[in-house]
Amino acid sequence: MNLKESRMTDEYANPNDLVFYVKYHIKPEFINEFQERLMGVVKNMTQEDSFVSAFVHQYAEGEGRFSMYERWTDASKDAFMTYQMEGKAYRKEYEKRLPLISETPRKIHLLKPLAYWISASVKPSENDLIFYVNFHIKPDKLEDWKKAALQVLNKMAEEDAFVSTFLHQDAEDPSRFTIYERWNEPSMEAFEKNHLNAKEYRQVYKNMLPDMMQSMRTFRLLEPLGSWIGE
Repeated sequence: MNLKESRMTDEYANPNDLVFYVKYHIKPEFINEFQERLMGVVKNMTQEDSFVSAFVHQYAEGEGRFSMYERWTDASKDAFMTYQMEGKAYRKEYEKRLPLISETPRKIHLLKPLAYWISASVKPSENDLIFYVNFHIKPDKLEDWKKAALQVLNKMAEEDAFVSTFLHQDAEDPSRFTIYERWNEPSMEAFEKNHLNAKEYRQVYKNMLPDMMQSMRTFRLLEPLGSWIGE
């Protein structure tokens, strides 16, 4: 773990950051190799001037499924692809090997940061409960949903076990949104008892969702494997 507890400022999550959420599906026999190679790449990433942060996870329900939430200060996706993905020698062997050890091609989602909330007292840790939630909203309900979501997220940030939350809009599909959130709770059962089912504001929001969504939201539980914050 290489997480700096002091980074509770805009340096931790600037709204102008270039944000990616990357999903991997790795063949069972290559899981250890993948993790070693990915961690090696991330270690080098942290030395880049434009690196902000990276959080690596394994899906709780799928041994071969991983994801990485990463933030950069590069000016655009094209600039990132040129100077980082294609321009760094330490990535070459990893990029060459990745298609051979993957069950399905890696998926890279470009996200537009909308807002973030970070606790001033509860610091991120490797034991956090982490969720990644996807929403597909009806075009005529975008503003209504954003207003409702902001109200919920503001209240969430006041809870004792809250660590952080990042709200995004898909850069390629404005009707899709994601929330990346971290909680200082020991289990999903504890989270449901203390937050999901115990807070009135959540029930109000939950009742509003069906009228706003094009399809059901997806809720992914992630197990943290490592966190890095740039210098």
